[in-house]
Amino acid sequence: MIITLTTDFGLGAYVASMKGVILEIDPEAKVVDVDHSVAPQDVRQGAYALYSATPWFPFAIHIGVVDPGVGTERRGIVIACEGAMFVGPDNGLLIPAAESFGIKEVHHITNKEYTMRRASYVFHGRDIFAPIAAHLSKGVKLREIGPEVTDYVKLDFGTPVVNEAGIQGEVLTIDRFGNIVTNIPRGIVSERWRFNQDLEVSIGGYDIRLRLLRTYGEASEDALLATMSSSNFLEIAKRNGNAAALVNARPRMPVTVRPVA
Repeated sequence: MIITLTTDFGLGAYVASMKGVILEIDPEAKVVDVDHSVAPQDVRQGAYALYSATPWFPFAIHIGVVDPGVGTERRGIVIACEGAMFVGPDNGLLIPAAESFGIKEVHHITNKEYTMRRASYVFHGRDIFAPIAAHLSKGVKLREIGPEVTDYVKLDFGTPVVNEAGIQGEVLTIDRFGNIVTNIPRGIVSERWRFNQDLEVSIGGYDIRLRLLRTYGEASEDALLATMSSSNFLEIAKRNGNAAALVNARPRMPVTVRPVA
């Protein structure tokens, strides 16, 4: 069974200890790192990382740990989906990815038989979520983990507003290349505009004219462009450069896109 890890821990002892717990319980597990560079405590960025990567796995168990509420009354949960399972905190982190598969059941982790006997208050990734995932990979039934719940915390990427002024959305995340990924989905873009069309983008106090292109290489050297990200959201980029640094972009910053008059 594949078990993936997505955290804000960085690569190091925290991640290694989670892997050790998994492999002690299920030596046959295949543990795959998805992303450990999520900004600390940034649940939304972690949710986007899971949403972007997990659909490309065959059936797998996905652990997500971006958990500013660790040790509080927030619950740990397991989500069963069509083609995947998700394990992590009940803070919305797992929801966009799980919904993309289709959520079947959500269970509150309460059975301590399948967690570390003396779980740390500050490291549920190692002491609760890793052992739960490993036991699930070995065949433990979901109902044995704990009771089903329906009042889990939800999280989404926001809904862009479409009007005569264009499309008003926001910055969803910024990747390591400085590409600005917005929360404006492909469906909204394709209904209104076509590739090679000129657009005006307002972001961070800047008004920018650029072209909607299929890929970065179609732009002139160092030019700004708009394209569709690999996760099917509108992206603002700079060919061979850092668009986010140019406009001081940050997550949740408003973005307005409209056609050139």
